[in-house]
Amino acid sequence: MSTTSLLFRSGLARGLAYATLLVFFVLVPSQIEAQEKFRLGFGGALLGNLASYGLSNFHGLEYAVLEINKKGGLLGRQVEIIAEDDSCDPALAALAAKKLLSSGLKYVMGHSCSGATRRALSVYNDKVLVISSSATDNHLTDSAQNPYFFRTIPRDDAQIKVLLGLIKKNKYKKIAILHDKGTFGQSLADEIRANLKSEPNADPQLVVFEEIPTGHVSFEAEIAKIKDTQADAVLWSGYYNDAARLVTQMRQKKAEAAFIGPDSLCDQHFINIAQRAAEGTYCVGHVYSNHNAAAQAALNDHRARYYSQDIGPYFFYAIGAAQALFAALEKTGLEAEFSDVKKRLNEDTVETVMGPVRFDAKGDVIGANIKLFIVRDGHFVEVRQ
Repeated sequence: MSTTSLLFRSGLARGLAYATLLVFFVLVPSQIEAQEKFRLGFGGALLGNLASYGLSNFHGLEYAVLEINKKGGLLGRQVEIIAEDDSCDPALAALAAKKLLSSGLKYVMGHSCSGATRRALSVYNDKVLVISSSATDNHLTDSAQNPYFFRTIPRDDAQIKVLLGLIKKNKYKKIAILHDKGTFGQSLADEIRANLKSEPNADPQLVVFEEIPTGHVSFEAEIAKIKDTQADAVLWSGYYNDAARLVTQMRQKKAEAAFIGPDSLCDQHFINIAQRAAEGTYCVGHVYSNHNAAAQAALNDHRARYYSQDIGPYFFYAIGAAQALFAALEKTGLEAEFSDVKKRLNEDTVETVMGPVRFDAKGDVIGANIKLFIVRDGHFVEVRQ
């Protein structure tokens, strides 16, 4: 049986946080052990408050690797994942990137968060080809500083289009925008603010725009502003942990404005923390179809190996990223120049669990869909528009 192995070279001694990851360690048959493997890097949040983002990405990559190894590997070589934790922290991402780069890895899947990804890319430069399945910041591809960076998740402006559509459809008139001052949160908030001013049909009024450092404990002052201005919608731009505290305190103080956020809120951990306060929250995310046999097989496999643990928001994006890379490498060969691999990623449409995927000249995905969800009875339910 073809299998995959995983090497954790950073922080293994940092305690029980890795225990759940080590569940899927498997023994590799001796004949495969003797065969040279294709080593594939992974950088992302495997520890810390935002570990669910990284684990969602990692589990998707893991599934894609298991599947290709069952079929004999990538051009006859078993694929092995070399993972480094960055905890969604830019400084740790730089360290993780240096470790992966110093190991001679040419391909890395990651990183999980936009700020961490931007920092890691400054280390990789053009020496590593990187595909992220969760970093959405427009700057990552608009800057043209990283010619070998790709992503399977739609970028921020695609999410903004959906969020503005919700504002228009629900006729929200007074909008409050709060963000966490991070790379992802601030960039998204600034773009939403700019786009609100150019939406003549919706005609919303921006009544609150606040920067709130991540880890903020009490939102009493911000909630007072939301209530005083009679905002009927609050757009949170940041990650789920801060969002859960904010919406919980809003509901406790009878602030009934609609709560809206990006893909980072479409995570079961947000519901687990906020509980009943999460009800009615809107977020954007990937559409999973039960009619996609490949996606259903991936979901069934994950449920069997992880005891029905939630797949998280980036599972299918991560599988799609790996499948696109594997398809390109099968055509170019494993020692090909990055320019040749990039050409295949730009020109070839690959059938993945996400559906057909390829990348534009910037590295942004073509073919991925993104939809609006609402929390109903503790679950994310697609909003039909």
